[in-house]
This record gives sequence, C-alpha cells and structure tokens, in this order.
Amino acid sequence: MTERLKALLPPDGTPVLNRVLRLMLSRDFGQSISDALYEQARDSLFASGQIGRLRGQGGQVFLAKSDNGGVAEPTASDAGSKLSESELMPHLGRYLKTAFRKELDIPAHGEWLVKDTSQMGPPRGRWARPDFVLLTAMRFRVMPGAQLDVYSFELKAEYGATDLAVYEALAQTRFTHFGYLVWHLPEGSPAGARLPDITGQCGQHGIGLIRVHEPATDDGFETVLDPIRKPTPPAAVDSFLERRLSEDEQKLLRSALAGTAA
Repeated sequence: MTERLKALLPPDGTPVLNRVLRLMLSRDFGQSISDALYEQARDSLFASGQIGRLRGQGGQVFLAKSDNGGVAEPTASDAGSKLSESELMPHLGRYLKTAFRKELDIPAHGEWLVKDTSQMGPPRGRWARPDFVLLTAMRFRVMPGAQLDVYSFELKAEYGATDLAVYEALAQTRFTHFGYLVWHLPEGSPAGARLPDITGQCGQHGIGLIRVHEPATDDGFETVLDPIRKPTPPAAVDSFLERRLSEDEQKLLRSALAGTAA
C-alpha cells in the first residue's frame, strides 16, 4: 500500500489531495480502501521522510525532496501564502454568474442557474462533487423541442493541478455535458511549468481549461481551452440534478424547458 501510494504522487513534488489518492488506490486494488488503512500507509511514509504534508481543505501530500529528484517542495510557510480552494470559491462563483454567463449568450426567454455543489452529493461517490455547476435551459422558438446544458467546474489551487485533477474534471462529465478544470495559476508561479502538460491532457479528453491569473477581477480569468460537449445520458443528468437542486430550482428549469417561464 505504501509503495503504491508513493508511486501515485507526481515526481515533481506537486501536492495531491488525500481523498483523491485514496480513491485512486481503491481503483488500483479493485476494492474500497478505508480511511484508517490509507492513513496508516500515509503516516508511515511521512514518518520515514518519504513524503511531506500540507494541512487544510482535506489535506494534501507530496513527494519529499529526496524522492522527487531535488525539486523544491512546498513548505508550510509557502503554502500559507497561497490562496486555498475555499478562498478561491467566492471568486469563481462571482465570475460564473457574470462574465462567464454573458459569454454563453443565453436568450431572454431562457433561464440559467449557478450553484455551489462542492458539499453536495454522496460523500464517498468517486469524483461526484463538482465545485460548481452552471445550468442553462430554454425552449426553441421555431424548432420543436428544448435544450438543457449542464456545465461542471473543478477548482484547483496553485499547486493542485495534476494529472488526477484532469481525470477528476473528466469523471464529473458522467453527470454533466461540459467539464471544466479551473486552475489558479498566477504569473511567474513555479507551477506554471505544468501548464503545457495540463493543457494537452485537457484537450485530449475534451475538458475545458480556465486559468485564473488574478481571482479578484473577471479579467483575471482566461479560457485556455473550450470543452467538447459530452453525450451524457439524460437519465444520468436528471438523477444528478434531482439530488442537488431545490424544488424551486427544479421548477425554474422545468418552466423554461416547457416554454412557460415568466
């Protein structure tokens, strides 16, 4: 268990969330890995100096310097100077409700909804909790029928964009039509060395990539890649939304799809 956990960590010292590592281990071993077993393996590696740890927002671990080819690892003091995912969440919510929504050019008779779903859904569901979802609903004026589009957004802090982050954003399109990875990557950040690789992986899997240069302003958000619409089964989308939207929110969308919205 300890050797496989260590092998899953990026060699450049990039931190990975504990919950993501535990899920990856469960997949590799073909069975559920308990929190206690994971923590025992993690603590063993930490005690022997093979990995480092970052506290907060679920906790993260990374390869220690001696095991990652000399790459400088984040220190506790350095991590404290960076914006965490929880600190970035309000900025992303504001951006989705303003500049991003305007780019979608939703017609006047359509409806839209942005919702924080980071704490909603099954607690042990594998990557079933996007940080935000954005929904648009409208009925066609000439052609028969209506259209509902669901966008999911997975937010990562400066050192959180790894290969696993791309897979996390991809996995969320099991329930949505468009998936985005949103990465806070300030100018001059050492983590910027991973930008070409992350961009390539997002493009390979049809995932959108939004780079956040400066979260306090809408101009600080840059769409690096647009996503490709996934052919997600309507039943999967419906079940996902039913568990995460209030009755009033569901009613709003149903009215727009029926063409009876105010």
